[in-house]
Amino acid sequence: MKFSKILTATLSLALAACGGGGGGGGSTSTSTSTTEPPLTPTPIVTQNVGLWRGTTSTGRSQSLILFEDGRAYQLYSAVSDPATTGGVIIGSASGTASSLSLRAVDFSWEGHASAMTTIAGTLDGAGNYNGSATYDADASRNFSFTSAYRPPTAQVIGMADVIGAYAGTDRTTVLTIRADGLMRGVAFSPDCAFIGSIAPTRNYTTLMQMSLTFQGGACTFGTQTLEGIAIYDPTLRTLQGVALVDTGTRVALFLARKS
Repeated sequence: MKFSKILTATLSLALAACGGGGGGGGSTSTSTSTTEPPLTPTPIVTQNVGLWRGTTSTGRSQSLILFEDGRAYQLYSAVSDPATTGGVIIGSASGTASSLSLRAVDFSWEGHASAMTTIAGTLDGAGNYNGSATYDADASRNFSFTSAYRPPTAQVIGMADVIGAYAGTDRTTVLTIRADGLMRGVAFSPDCAFIGSIAPTRNYTTLMQMSLTFQGGACTFGTQTLEGIAIYDPTLRTLQGVALVDTGTRVALFLARKS
């Protein structure tokens, strides 16, 4: 099976957030890992590139995004609540046309410590990716999952879909998106403002490219510009994303719903 390419190895998809520690319940969160040095992506075969969506044995919804340079993002929801972010697993991938494995860090948004995990699974002829996650030091967090490949044309997202006003689940994060892609907002407090841009990807229209630059003040990231990935769900009207800092040891999560 040859899945469509989404971006080149130099892609710069982005979503960023500013705010405090990695506890649960917020619409924006950061988390730090000191478990291992930053993960180095491993080039993978082009067949194993794209977006998969599915569920875990622990009752969570998940979205797995895999890029050609080996970077992988597995966003997961809270248990039985697909509209609330539970955390993100970020790592590097290797594989063949029929199997895929990830060495990754789980950055929890529910108060758990970040933890190393290995994800392994198989791909069938229909594009389904099914497997399991095994944690290095805490077997109680292990889970299995099933997921289906989402073709690039399965759900076309354009600027007309995402423009509008958004608020985080805890109401401390608000942002607006204009028709030209300009973004403005604040996170956690009026002293943490950010500006940025958003645009659909050229090759994978279910994902959005975003870039946010923080304006100092009370922002955890100061005046940094962060980049990562973002997904807009037109059914839930939510914008969900994640950004890993360039050192590979710190991540920011973001979830907001359009009003």
